[in-house]
Amino acid sequence: MKNEFADIVIPLAVAGSYTYRIPSHLSGKVIRGSRVAVPFGPRRIYTGLVIKVHGTPPENFIPRDISDVIQTSGMMNDRFLDFLSWLADYYLSHPGEVLKAAIPSSDDTPGRSLTREELHVIATPAFMAEMAGEGGNLMARAPRQREIADTYIRLLLQTGLTPPGFVKRSDLVKASGGISSTLNAMTAKGLFRIEAREITAITDESQISPPAALSLPQDEAYENIKRLFRDHEVVLLHGVTSSGKTELYIHLIREQLEQGKQVLYMLPEIALTTQIIERLRKHFGAAIEIYHSRMTTKSRMDIWERVNRAAGDDRLNLVLGVRSSLFLPFADLGLVIVDEEHDSSYKQYDPSPRYHARDAAMMLSRIHGARTLLGSATPSLESYHNAVTGRYGLVELKTRFGDVMMPAMMLADTREAGRRKAMSSHFAPQMLNAVEEALMKGEQVILFQNRRGFSPYIICSECGWVPGCTNCSVSYTYHKGIDKMVCHYCGKSEKPPHSCEACGSTGLVTRGFGTEKIEEEIKLIFPSATVARMDQDTTRGRNSHSIILSDFAGGATDILIGTQMISKGLDFENLTVVGILDADSMLHFPDFRAYERSFQMMEQVSGRAGRRTRRGKVIIQTGDPSHMILKQVLKHDYRAMYLTQLEERELFGYPPFTRLIRITLKHRDMTRLNQSAARFAVTLRKRLGKAVLGPEYPHVKQVQKWFLKTVLVKLGRDLSASKVKEMIRAAMEAEIKLSGNSGLRINADVDPQ
Repeated sequence: MKNEFADIVIPLAVAGSYTYRIPSHLSGKVIRGSRVAVPFGPRRIYTGLVIKVHGTPPENFIPRDISDVIQTSGMMNDRFLDFLSWLADYYLSHPGEVLKAAIPSSDDTPGRSLTREELHVIATPAFMAEMAGEGGNLMARAPRQREIADTYIRLLLQTGLTPPGFVKRSDLVKASGGISSTLNAMTAKGLFRIEAREITAITDESQISPPAALSLPQDEAYENIKRLFRDHEVVLLHGVTSSGKTELYIHLIREQLEQGKQVLYMLPEIALTTQIIERLRKHFGAAIEIYHSRMTTKSRMDIWERVNRAAGDDRLNLVLGVRSSLFLPFADLGLVIVDEEHDSSYKQYDPSPRYHARDAAMMLSRIHGARTLLGSATPSLESYHNAVTGRYGLVELKTRFGDVMMPAMMLADTREAGRRKAMSSHFAPQMLNAVEEALMKGEQVILFQNRRGFSPYIICSECGWVPGCTNCSVSYTYHKGIDKMVCHYCGKSEKPPHSCEACGSTGLVTRGFGTEKIEEEIKLIFPSATVARMDQDTTRGRNSHSIILSDFAGGATDILIGTQMISKGLDFENLTVVGILDADSMLHFPDFRAYERSFQMMEQVSGRAGRRTRRGKVIIQTGDPSHMILKQVLKHDYRAMYLTQLEERELFGYPPFTRLIRITLKHRDMTRLNQSAARFAVTLRKRLGKAVLGPEYPHVKQVQKWFLKTVLVKLGRDLSASKVKEMIRAAMEAEIKLSGNSGLRINADVDPQ
């Protein structure tokens, strides 16, 4: 019988594929791209992916039978399978690891959608009794709660609804001038309940509005992008913050949809999709859907199937997503937009495959014969270098939309202010004056500190002892709200000690400051202001991103304190002042990209200020106001930053002049780790010579009780990347075999960030 065997990839970290026999009752049903159930190991059944059907039996073993076909027709087209194969090869991953990351499994833990829902406030019977004067005086001596209650009734009457009914939470907060804490208090009393309702896409064509007319600079950029796409697979759009890049994207998307093509619009974070999706739905209605890994498996599978349909067969043609959206099996992709292309969130770190979504997107486009548009106000050095040297097309927008001025930049010298005893806790006078002035005008403020928690560490004032995690070689971060010390690497937490474990002193003090401490102190300095915090600790809840951002956008929050979450692509009409509280911690981070990242972070967060008619103001606190990067940030001079950093990169052999591969060896026994790492490096050095650096301990040498050592390979222009990767893969497999069953683990990170 012909074609009675199939090569199948199993979603595990195992090498290659496995050959199975196709039983007669499944003959003709198993094709390339099918998902099938197969036995693997003594008693397990896995869902595998068929990558080849053939008639050649294996030589050294008797193949087991395929148990069943899960998908009767090929779910994955050839281009999608080619893309998965490229990912595994390029990023030194096992095919099964790529498969596990790519395909939504029916075995997934049910997820949740954070971006296709709106929060609504619903009155309870207790609320109605209270308003009728028949309740137990739950709003007595709470005038703000009574105001919100009255506004709720007014909004219901305006929409013609009979209480109890649904009112959008953002509308209620905005109309009442309320604050989250007041609304939360009413919910806790049982007066309201909060319910997430799915956003209904616009299906009536008459409700869909055409894209706005482009300004002259935008129109020139639009025509240049289309012209450059004729000869370049990739174009970089370098546009300053608030220059109108999104409107250009909308025009380019519309053009592709009119040609019957599909478009993938990528953003680095889920939080960003909450602002952009409503804007896109006004133009594209039901043609757009959101995709990310936190959605339910059912929702993801629905989108999976719709993007792979034939044209016109209710096919989904426009997807807004984060990096996991690359794994959708598009049928006819015409354009991929990678917005904020410089953002490190596009890099997948753990688990494998450790891919970079920007770079992978370009390969996905190439496989489809499509085009890729990279957009950023602060492009990565690698992307900008590729553009100015002609590998990519380059289009630049150098002015803000509507000729709004770039924000005024100011440095606050914390060292000098400290010497003069002018600091108020962690705030320089210029910072507090700017915040106070904005609040007096009814304007809003963002304060940026890229460290969460209350204090980075606790220290003994007598002997200098610092409590640290027993699983990882890092100090605990103190979180005052929960009164615990937390390890930000493994999550372990402990109550803070009452005395020093080294000398017995009770003189334990906190040092440094995180977002939690900033929030506490700002509330004391500006007691009448409404303050909110946005970081990993405050956004764990299902709708926390939406609540925090909608409250700020609606004017219910005066001051928003946050980490890098608040630096990216957000647009707030009344925000005029941005404060960067600790530029030095970014500048002095031990990494060759530290200066580039610092410039990008400060330029991006400063770009949130004054995006409408009023000019914004940005205050940057630093102890080193003469620092070169800070001078470049003050002038918004990306080009100067690029040239100075490029010169250093070339001098020391870093990207874009080399490609990097970082190999990490892990073992719970430090002695065995040292032996394996030294032997592994010698093996590579025999073939690659000075291109191999290390082994050495990383900045954090132990995580979750695993000791770590790294070996760095620098691929110069004289080395073949594919051949080097073959050598690395062979050396990794050889070292694992030599170590026996000792527990050694090795992983490779291609193009580490």
